[in-house]
Amino acid sequence: MKVIIISESLGLGKFGEVKEFSDGYVRNYLLPKKIVLPYTQKNLNYVESIKKHQTAQRLKEQKRIAEIKHKLEQKSITIPVKLGKDNKFFGSITKEDIVKTVEKEIGVKLDKHDVLLEQPIKDIGVFGVDVRLKSEKFNDITETAKLKLWIVGE
Repeated sequence: MKVIIISESLGLGKFGEVKEFSDGYVRNYLLPKKIVLPYTQKNLNYVESIKKHQTAQRLKEQKRIAEIKHKLEQKSITIPVKLGKDNKFFGSITKEDIVKTVEKEIGVKLDKHDVLLEQPIKDIGVFGVDVRLKSEKFNDITETAKLKLWIVGE
């Protein structure tokens, strides 16, 4: 029986692919689990309309991620710290501090796991910090923005 795959969960094929399986397998397993649709022109048109909608959504999401990247790379973030003797400060600047400051100054919400900082910052100066921007809807849409970070003494 010819069917159109609408779920990629079993690894039978990609969304929208037309495949042929035995009648019993389709009737007893694939159709009840809503993994496939019967091959008809109506179902084929339906799947094509879903593909077009997903393509439009993907383009919209890529544009949104690119705008956020541009926003982050155009501005520099300043984090003031209290200095002790010899211009040293106690503690360090962590991923959480960077996320809070970016949200406050630029208005972009980030996840602390997306700030690619190997070790906390313990000196004053200018630092380049990579930030991974990823789509919530599409796993394969990711960008990396370079954030300019100023650590200054109060």
